[in-house]
Order: sequence, then structure tokens, then C-alpha cells
Amino acid sequence: MTNLPSIPIFSYSQVNYIKWLKDFAGVLGCSAKDNTLTFSPAQGEGFSKSFFLENGFTACVNNYKLNNEHHFSRIPTEKFGVIIYLYYMDNKNLLEYTFDHVPVEFQLGSDYALRIASSQTRHHVKVEKGIYVKGLSIYLEHEWIEKNAHLRVMDVFKYLQKVNYFEQFLNAKQKKLLAEILELPADHPYPAVFVKSRIYRIMDKILETFIQREISEQPERISEEDFKMLQQIESILTRSYEEAFPGIEKLSRISLMSESKLKKLFKQAFGMGLYEYFQKNRMHRAKEYILSGKYSISEVGSKLGYQNLSNFSAAFRKEFQCLPSELAVG
Repeated sequence: MTNLPSIPIFSYSQVNYIKWLKDFAGVLGCSAKDNTLTFSPAQGEGFSKSFFLENGFTACVNNYKLNNEHHFSRIPTEKFGVIIYLYYMDNKNLLEYTFDHVPVEFQLGSDYALRIASSQTRHHVKVEKGIYVKGLSIYLEHEWIEKNAHLRVMDVFKYLQKVNYFEQFLNAKQKKLLAEILELPADHPYPAVFVKSRIYRIMDKILETFIQREISEQPERISEEDFKMLQQIESILTRSYEEAFPGIEKLSRISLMSESKLKKLFKQAFGMGLYEYFQKNRMHRAKEYILSGKYSISEVGSKLGYQNLSNFSAAFRKEFQCLPSELAVG
């Protein structure tokens, strides 16, 4: 009779991610060195790496796939803490995900997921063999929250204690910061500083969202179906800037919403209108191109769909209060 390989089950109560990674390594029968767990070819490929940001604020970057199915099973903590999961979802059909025994479904074609959970909830993830796990987990402990959280943020965390977890939209800037972490070159001269700076910036954007918008008191709750559709629309708006803005009518048809509902919910979710969101991210892409030194200003304008260079310059100046040529010189 053939002995079937045992399935690793990592059962834990949330702790700081430095200790969490050591415990995860122990379950897999290996060890973490310098807060990094690098998988051997026999296990899979890639790594997990934990980061200490400050007392009560730790994170773990995961970028790996394993050759065997594995499970994560988190049991509630005694004290309230906040866990932020920010992940790129690949092969979503091969992943089972539950909060407090309630299954969470992922929309096919929706690449990113941002969920914020109370550490006092149960959380179970089943990952099939060969699936990539790519993303960032952040843990804010009870003491850090009490010391650092703004009153508005505390209101959101109190709401979190009632609902156990909620989804949050991931904007283009947060996606870019996550991609920079996951795609960090192996020969980067100061990797720890680089990654920590991106984690702080991601946290800044998330907390800024908490302060700016009343998450717990939205006049109209966004349904799960509308949430998925808004993710799809946001992805369309940031996928390519070589063509003009798609237009409200086309986006309305794609989203299966009326134009007025789409405009209202998108602004509620992302803090600005559809065209404003498209244009802001388009101009930030232009800034990246210019600063790279690989393209002339006219080439950048052309890459972003502008046939008239003066129109491009005017749009750039509106966003950054300077002309593209002034940025290039600076």
C-alpha cells in the first residue's frame, strides 16, 4: 500500500510575523534564517520573509508556490488585533478561503484582494499544490492600535470588531507598491529599507482611506456583486493608457449598472470620479516614463494616447503643477 504524503496544516493563534514565520517553517520541517524562509526545489520555489516595522507592527511578504497542498488555520486571539491581507490572486479556483466558517468567493479576472480582519476571528485557507501565494500580510497588535490609531481609525476598528472582517478596494497606487515589493530584484542594494518603506506607504494609504471615508457608516452598502464589478471597472481603467478614456456608457454596459449608479458607487469606493481616477493614474504613469529617462516627452505623450503634445503638457501640469520638460530637467 502506497503511503500518501501528509498535508501540512499550520494551526496558530496570530502572533507577530517574526515568530509566525518561524512557526510556519517548523510545520514544513525547515527553518527560517534572518527572518527569511527560502523553499528548496523539493518543497517548491520562492520565499516568505517577515519584517519588524516597530513594536506591535510586523509584516510578512509571501512569494512562493509549494509542491504539496497546505492549510493555514488561524484561531482567535485573546486580545483584539488587526490583520491586513493584501494579495495578488492567481488560479483562484484552487484556493478555499473562509472567515468564521463563511466561504469567501473571488471574482475570476479580479487580480487583487484586500481584506481586513479581526485577529479574534477564525480564518482558514486551503492552498492546492502549485498555486502561487503572492502578497503581503500585516499585523497590528492591540497595544500598537491603542497607542497610534486616530479616533476615526478607532471607529473603523470598533466596526471591525462587530463584523469580524471586511473587504476594501485596492487602488492603483497600492497595487503598484505591492508589485514593487513582489518584483524586487535579488541584487537590490538595500532590500530591507526598500520593502519597509513600501509597507509604510501602503499602511499610510489604507489608514488615510479610513479617515477620509466613513466605511462603517456608508449610506449605501456596496453589495458583493457590485464590489466585484467595481474591481473589474478599476482594472479596465488602469490596464492600459494607450487609448482614450473608455467612456461612461461603455463602462456602464460592462458593469451591468446604470450610469448614475456606477458613477456614484465608484466615487464612494475610490474617492473620485471615473475619469478623474483614469486621468490621475495616467499622469502618474507619464511621470514614471519621464523619470526613467528612456523616452522623450513626445514619446511619452504618444505612448499615453495623446496626439497633441500641448494637450499632454496641459494635463500633466494640472496634476503636478509643472510641465513635463521641467520635471525632466529637475
